[in-house]
Amino acid sequence: MNKFKKSISALALAVAALTSNVAMAGHGKCSMDYGKINVTGEGEVKVMPDRATLNYRVMTIKATPDEARKEVEKTVTAFSKVVESLKLDKQAFVADSIVVTASYRYDEKAKKQELVGYEASRNVSIRIADFALIGKINDMAIKSGINQISGFEYSLSDKKKHEKEAAKLAIADARERAQLLADGFEVKLGKPCSLNFQDRHIGVYRAMSNRALAYAAPMAENDSAVVSTYAIEPIVVSSTVNASFNIDD
Repeated sequence: MNKFKKSISALALAVAALTSNVAMAGHGKCSMDYGKINVTGEGEVKVMPDRATLNYRVMTIKATPDEARKEVEKTVTAFSKVVESLKLDKQAFVADSIVVTASYRYDEKAKKQELVGYEASRNVSIRIADFALIGKINDMAIKSGINQISGFEYSLSDKKKHEKEAAKLAIADARERAQLLADGFEVKLGKPCSLNFQDRHIGVYRAMSNRALAYAAPMAENDSAVVSTYAIEPIVVSSTVNASFNIDD
């Protein structure tokens, strides 16, 4: 009986101690006893891109799948060889797998689908750091038989560097906002209770060339290289941070 009473007493003491610890934790610097200040800080940097990806597509329709495939491969090979003369990085020229599909059209008189031929296509992208090559590569593509220019994507080579810059601005903005609230309501800003990044975003700037909206027509032998202008805009790198600060008594 005495042992049973001792066990009950020990349990009661343990529960009391636990309750006391929880209560003490509730009076810590991040408790709601004196309130909190919640803010969202935002940071943004604009950086001129230093990389570009040029996107092309070659497509043809032939009577047989083999003819269509060979025509596309011939064009891509020719394009690859002329691009080699630019001495770009080995990974600069990327050609996707070739796709061959049957092409049909609906015959109104016969009321059925008619096989037109076989369509083969292949996407090609070229990554460059020298934007002055854009017009030259376009001309190479057209002369090689590439019949679609799909546009360009500009990007940054050192994304992490600019992410950190935007994050630092977001943190500074959160601190400033929190202090502004504290000063405005005449309270003392305490230490942060909760900190987290909401999101980080790096924009992708896409540009269409003046030949991107239609099939590129074959160039005559006496055609000179067409000088194209491309308005390059800064890429926006942004960051958002959520912060909660306690209010000191």
